Order: sequence, then C-alpha cells, then structure tokens
Amino acid sequence: MTVFGRGPINTVRVANSCLTARIVRFKVLFVTAALYIAAGSATAAPLYKWVDEDGQIRYSDRLPPAQVRKEHQQLNSQGVVVTTKEAAKSEEEIAAEAEAKRQQELQAAEQARLDELQHKKDQVLLLTFSSENELTLARDDRLEVLDSVIRLITSSIEKTQTKLSELEATAEEIYTSKDKEIPGGLAQKIEHFSRKIESRTDQLLLKIEEKNRINQQYELDLARYRELKAEGEAN
Repeated sequence: MTVFGRGPINTVRVANSCLTARIVRFKVLFVTAALYIAAGSATAAPLYKWVDEDGQIRYSDRLPPAQVRKEHQQLNSQGVVVTTKEAAKSEEEIAAEAEAKRQQELQAAEQARLDELQHKKDQVLLLTFSSENELTLARDDRLEVLDSVIRLITSSIEKTQTKLSELEATAEEIYTSKDKEIPGGLAQKIEHFSRKIESRTDQLLLKIEEKNRINQQYELDLARYRELKAEGEAN
C-alpha cells in the first residue's frame, strides 16, 4: 500500500502504536476503577454492633448516645470486626484499680526491703562464721550464759519462798489460828516477799523464752548457712 507523497507505511510500527494505545487506555480505566472503589469504601457509613440492656445483639450505622461509653464494636462492609471499644470504667472501678495498684506497689516495696534485709543477714552470717561448728559453739555460749542466769533466778526464788513460808507459818501460828489480826510489819514482809517471788518468776519465764528463741534461731541460721554454702560451692 502506498500513500501519495509519503511512500510505504511500516506495518510493524503501526501495530506497536495501536497496542501501546490500548495498554494506556486499560491502565487509565483500571486506575479510575480503583479510585472509585476506594472512594466508595472510604465514604461508606460504619456499622456498629452492641448488646442492649435486654441482652439482645443490635446492629446500626448509628451508635446510640447511651451506648458510646459502653462496650461496642465497629464492623466493616463485610461484617468483620474492625475495632472493639471496652465499656468506660466507673469512678468506683477506677478507684479500686488505683488502690489495687497502690497495694501491689507497697507489697513490692516491702518484699524488696525484706530481700535486702535478708541479704544483709546472709552476709553477716557468712562473715561471722567460717563453719557450722563455729555457729554451734556461738549458740552454746549464749545458752550457757542464760543457764547461769536461770540458775541464779531459780535459787533466789527458792530462798525467797523459804523466807515467805517461815513468815506465813509464824502468822498462822501466832495470829491467824487464834483469830488475831496479823501486825502491819509482818503483813508487809509477807506482801514484800510474795511480790518478789512474782517478779522473779516473771524474769525466769522471760529467760526461758529467750533460751527457746535462741534455739529456734540457731536452727534457722544453721539451715540458711548450709543453703548459702551450697550455693557458693555450686557457683
């Protein structure tokens, strides 16, 4: 084929030009359709889902004002949950959570204090005693001192009780048995020795309790000492 004044037409070049034009038109149409779909999705009204006071599930494109602070969900156009909003907490719930958090912080601080105190005790235990035998000897020394004090108190109670018994026997023989009033001086001595025995008895009980505490603490210290030594050997 010949065009006047131009010569033969290159058929391959014409075909390529037509193909390129079709591809361009297809891209334009594709982009336009995509923009249209995106615009339609962006402008679509959201769908809300919630449970009313009667326990019924409700759907609407408008969320009731009363439901704004309550639990509800937002769905997309396919009905898939996009977001979930929890119900707003009451002042009582907020206060309760704050108090629970405060208590947790206090407990954590107290535990940290106890851990630090235990750490210091452990250090003292390890620095003071190089063996279990030394720990036992220290316990025995303390108990020996306490036993000496207990013996002294016991002896004092026995002597005081003897004097009191003598005074009470005199009062019974001379006065009470004859329906006579016990003289003030004798009565005061009896009262004095009675109170002295009570005081000494209280002291004796305290020393016995102290002795029990020493034995209990020794058992705890010995167990802890063994734990620390085992940990040191493991490391």
